[in-house]
This record gives sequence, C-alpha cells and structure tokens, in this order.
Amino acid sequence: MDSEFPTGYALRDVRYPRIVRAVVRASDGQDQDVVIRNISQRGLGATCKGAPPVRGERVTVVLPGGTPLSGQVRWFSGHSFGMQLDEDFDIETLAQALQRQAHVSRVKGEWHVETRHRVATPQVDPTRFRRI
Repeated sequence: MDSEFPTGYALRDVRYPRIVRAVVRASDGQDQDVVIRNISQRGLGATCKGAPPVRGERVTVVLPGGTPLSGQVRWFSGHSFGMQLDEDFDIETLAQALQRQAHVSRVKGEWHVETRHRVATPQVDPTRFRRI
C-alpha cells in the first residue's frame, strides 16, 4: 500500500534526541552556550539560557570538537529555537566527536565527584512526639 501525503506535506528527517553542549555564534558575533536537544541530517533544536536567536537569523553552532554548523533559525519560543542547516550533517560525526571528548576527559582525569548536595536529616527528640 502506497502512503500518500496531502499536498503541501513532506516527510521529516529522523530526529535523534541528544543532550550536547555547544556554542551558538549569532550574526552580531556574540557567542552563547546552548544545549542541543535533538539533531537531524538537516537541522537541530536547542535551548539557551539567554534570549535565543530570532527567526530568519543566520547563526553558526559550534559542536564539541570544533565542528561548525551554519544555518538559518526557523522558529523560536521562550529559550528554545530550531535551525535549518545549510548543508546535510552526518550524525556519525557528532558521535565520534563526543567519543573523543569523553576519552580526553578520562585521560586527563577531569571528572570530580562533588558532595555539595548532601542531604542532612534533622535529629528529632522522641520525647516531643504527641500521642494521637
């Protein structure tokens, strides 16, 4: 059975959910840290702490390992935005860059366990309980 789509509809690329830190370089030259939430062969969705780039703006996202992806912002909402890439992107390139980054971190010993989120249980005097 052929699958037909109504006029004006197109198939979307497969989106791969990822949580990847990157940097977006806006058209005015300012850099901002972003977290890529999903990526496909032709685009990506990301979130930033500050104001996102606006629709139609040309930006470059620099992935871990220094791989630049340039394109145009297609939508934005709140602190999130989506962009269409100028050139097709090979997802395997991102996977290899992340593996290299993880390997370098292990070799340098940059991982630290922090205890600042320690839970303290208050001590209660059992003689102060009320009987019900």
